Amino acid sequence: MAGSISDVIYYYCCNVCEEDNVNKEALFYCQQCSKGFCDKCIEKHNGLFQKHKSFGGKELDKWPAAKTALDLLQRCQQHPDHRIELFCEDHMKLCCVLCHLHDHK
Repeated sequence: MAGSISDVIYYYCCNVCEEDNVNKEALFYCQQCSKGFCDKCIEKHNGLFQKHKSFGGKELDKWPAAKTALDLLQRCQQHPDHRIELFCEDHMKLCCVLCHLHDHK
């Protein structure tokens, strides 16, 4: 069975649509609001906040690091369901709680 459209993971999600439990890709980002917007929500935003400068996909260097990318960096490679929370000074390695219990006592 193919995944539904709600199963799609975007690097940047529209924060307004997310609040309504809708999964839609953000095509614009407003630094003043610190939010991403889809093509429909950016129109509403620009109408309300005319002095805000929003950035499109060609200006990704002005967008924050993608939430999914940050989440991946914070996950343990050995135990993906656990976040990296500890540092083992003996091994000079970041680790999750399970790694710490099993390999870094």
